[in-house]
Amino acid sequence: MNYKMIDTHCHLDIIENEGQSISDSLSKSFASGVERIVQIGIDLERSVVAKKIALETSSDIKLNYTIGCHPANDELISDTEVQKITDMILENKEDLRLTGIGEIGLDYYHQNQSIEIQKKQFRHFLELSIETKMPVVIHSRDAASDTYDILKEYKDKAFGVIHCFTYDTEYAKKYSELGYYISFSGVLAFKNAKEIHEAARNIDLKNILIETDAPFLSPPPNRGKRNDSSNLKYILEKLFSLRSEPNDEVEKIVYANSLKFIERKRVEEC
Repeated sequence: MNYKMIDTHCHLDIIENEGQSISDSLSKSFASGVERIVQIGIDLERSVVAKKIALETSSDIKLNYTIGCHPANDELISDTEVQKITDMILENKEDLRLTGIGEIGLDYYHQNQSIEIQKKQFRHFLELSIETKMPVVIHSRDAASDTYDILKEYKDKAFGVIHCFTYDTEYAKKYSELGYYISFSGVLAFKNAKEIHEAARNIDLKNILIETDAPFLSPPPNRGKRNDSSNLKYILEKLFSLRSEPNDEVEKIVYANSLKFIERKRVEEC
């Protein structure tokens, strides 16, 4: 069965680097019911690529993009590169294909950047998001508390999504109360992801998005294989199993949430 879906976080460029062309990824995804994909930028070079993919790819799927500065980048992100990423965001802020700023955030697992540099850059891009009125796409790994504390500093100002959510219900609710969408990836469909299941079950449906984060984190029945947006349906179906609302209502509301996010609207906006 096909559903009406939006993949709010995908890396088509990395999928291509791993052996599947962008055209094949898009054809498979469209056949499965995906109507839109947000192609994510992670540094200056990949943000330029993200824009190129979104604006120059011919597809039945509508493509958007983000411009970001990933906290777990393999190389240290200099102030010069941060400024170039900032300039790119400001130069493209009127482009409605540009969904938001990200990935940005905190990553205490890899720690390729020092924690203090991560926090400094995180705050910089949150302030830029307020200036441009664009949502942020937040990467947070092993940094739930610090992520929350920084976001709380910008309460009612910055907004966006906690992508690939992997914390518990308490943090899902805390982030939601700050006005953030909570986006669930293929991890939601993992059998042992009990805390994430509970989070998806217990937060308000109006806050929920879904994503693949492809080519990473492929859900069952394709776990361990290269991921793409055609697998988004398995994440949605897992969400069906966790929620008390009728499946068609969950599908409709998650789609509407995703569209709002792409159109740079806050959770509470109509």
